Amino acid sequence: MTLTPLVMLISHEKKFLFVHIQKTAGSSLTQLLTEFIPDLVPYMGTHDHAVWAKNKGEFIWDEYYKVAFVRNPWDRLLSWYMMITQFSEYFVQQGSAHQINHLWRYVLENSTSFESFLYNCTATIDDNDGKKNFLFNQLDYVTDESGKIIVDFVGRFESLHDDMQQVFDGLHLSDLELAHHNASTRSHYQDYYTHATRRLVARRYERDIDFFGYCF
Repeated sequence: MTLTPLVMLISHEKKFLFVHIQKTAGSSLTQLLTEFIPDLVPYMGTHDHAVWAKNKGEFIWDEYYKVAFVRNPWDRLLSWYMMITQFSEYFVQQGSAHQINHLWRYVLENSTSFESFLYNCTATIDDNDGKKNFLFNQLDYVTDESGKIIVDFVGRFESLHDDMQQVFDGLHLSDLELAHHNASTRSHYQDYYTHATRRLVARRYERDIDFFGYCF
C-alpha cells in the first residue's frame, strides 16, 4: 500500500501547475504525469490553494496552464474518511504509525464512525506541512480572495477520463491511460448518509454544490 503526497505539482518546462484537491483522483494523475514530464516536482505544501501559489509570486501566473479536479461533496467526504481510516489501520499493523499525520490523528481521536467524523472533525489543524480543515469548499482551492476562478481548467471526477484527456491534450501528451490509485472498496456513497448528515453536507458545501451543480 502506497500513499501519494497530496501536494501541488509544477513543471517549468511545460509551464504547468496541478492543484491537488483531496480524493479527486489526483494521486492517479500524479503517478502518470511524473512518468512523462521529467521536471514535474512537488510545489508548496499539502492541501495548499491556488491563490497561495499565485501570491507566492515565484513564476508568471498567466503563462502557466493551471488544472484542478473536483468531486461530488457527499462522495468525496466519504472517500476521504475511508482512506484515512484504512491507511491508518494499515500503518499501525505494519508498525509504521509514525506515518499518521496530525490531521489523521485528529480524525481517529475524534470519531468512531463516518457520522461522528462529519459532526466532530471541524477544526483547523496545524499539521507539519500547513493548515488543514475538512470544511474547505473545493472552490477555496481554485479561487482568489474575491471568489474568481484562477485556474484554467477544472475537471470533474465524474467525467474523469474525458477531462483527463483534455489535460493531456493541453500538455501535448498522447497515448496516456489513466489508472485509478487509492480507490476504496465500498457500496454507493448514498448508503452511508442519513437525512440529517445529507443536509449537513449540503449546508457546509453549499458553494460547491451551487457552483458545480452537484446534487445528492
